[in-house]
Amino acid sequence: MKESINKKRRQLIKGIAGLPFVGGVSLMGAAGAPRIASAMEPCVPKSLVCIFLKGGADSFNFFVPGGNSYEQYRSVRNELAISEDDLTPVTDSRLGSFAINSNLDSLISLYEQNRLAVVANAGPLIRPTSRQDYAAGIDIPQSLFAHDTQQKLWQNGAGFVGGAAGEGWGGRIAEYAARCNTETNVSPSFSIGGVNLWQTAVASNYINLRAGVPVSYMDGYNGISDWIPSSRLRRIGNTLNANNAAAQQLSGYRMEQELGGAYERAVNATAQLRVAVNNHPVSQMTYPSTNRLASQLHYVAQLISAREELGMRQQVFYVQMGGWDTHSQQLDRFPALLEELNVAIGAFQQAIDAMGKADSVTSFTSSDFGRTLTSNGDGTDHGWGGHAFVFGGAVNGGQIYGDMPSYRASDNPDDTGDRSGAFAGRIIPTTSVSQYGATVAHWMGVPMEDMNQLFPDLSNFAVQDLGFLNG
Repeated sequence: MKESINKKRRQLIKGIAGLPFVGGVSLMGAAGAPRIASAMEPCVPKSLVCIFLKGGADSFNFFVPGGNSYEQYRSVRNELAISEDDLTPVTDSRLGSFAINSNLDSLISLYEQNRLAVVANAGPLIRPTSRQDYAAGIDIPQSLFAHDTQQKLWQNGAGFVGGAAGEGWGGRIAEYAARCNTETNVSPSFSIGGVNLWQTAVASNYINLRAGVPVSYMDGYNGISDWIPSSRLRRIGNTLNANNAAAQQLSGYRMEQELGGAYERAVNATAQLRVAVNNHPVSQMTYPSTNRLASQLHYVAQLISAREELGMRQQVFYVQMGGWDTHSQQLDRFPALLEELNVAIGAFQQAIDAMGKADSVTSFTSSDFGRTLTSNGDGTDHGWGGHAFVFGGAVNGGQIYGDMPSYRASDNPDDTGDRSGAFAGRIIPTTSVSQYGATVAHWMGVPMEDMNQLFPDLSNFAVQDLGFLNG
């Protein structure tokens, strides 16, 4: 009897295990009860968009200091420095004059409209860290300057990888968002940029979609297929339904329950998403077909447009743009990268404005790390701190949040120094990912008293909400 039961279990696992990818929809993570300690804040309709610049974006050439600091910037960056002719001056009421790379005219326009803010010199930190702390190895984040680990530290909001830090702060925000979406069984969390840690959480799923791939019904389940013979199609559908029913009956086996639940969620999500996306083409968003980031953001715009039709009040999105690891040929490669980023953000924000949803959509950039201020002769190497942008109708824009680093090549208090103590051009962050993320999470409705569950090192920082978002 035991052998028969085990055989049945193996058959069920084999029959259902392949089902979480359905019709272009992949359900990532495991569903469970959200770990929410306090009462939810009001469920105001909101959508959050993470734009991850994979590879380590040289954001020191996105946003540039003005005045006397520009001369320091130009001196330390040498041939990589952006000339004043290619910069658009902007001001900050607290810190004075600065400039944004003129290739980012969409972002410049948003800054001038007070709808884009700069978060200066941000990066993973366990606590406020000085050059002396770094030299002594005191509370330094894990594996600095390594792509894989630093991507994870940005996305988990912690100083180390693994264990209790094996979840992302986007996934934890999605747990709160799910409490606002009582009229749907579809996860509020969507990735158009692939598998990522940022949206991973033990108690919630995220849906992995691919730009340019339409949501389609699963062949067999709905009796629809262009290529499977109808007789075989009926057998497929019957087998899938039988497997799922059997899994639900095996109440003593958690694995089968989870697999059956994944099947049910995938089928339901696919059906709802297919209708909603088709009903909201967002045809006013135009861009070159080669712009992959814009294609991802177009999918995001469709899902935001369909927010109410999907029965959602809150949503969390992740998109990703690669190519930023500019060790070589940076002068040739950088303008094309900026153009893709600029066009994508401009087209996306125009679409959101046209929907009348600008105040309920906030987007922000992040990356593995900033790059070195110094040139390696043909590009830049891995750094630590870097600048980020936050934009949308709820942003207290036209301002810089945090402190700009020093650009001095000697006696620089913000530089890590190399092994000999000489200038390395790797800038120690003055704003932590925890502070940056907590500000975003608070806007999404996460109570401040719960914030340490999302960001384990946040209590080490005196300012926990940087104030760049309203409402």
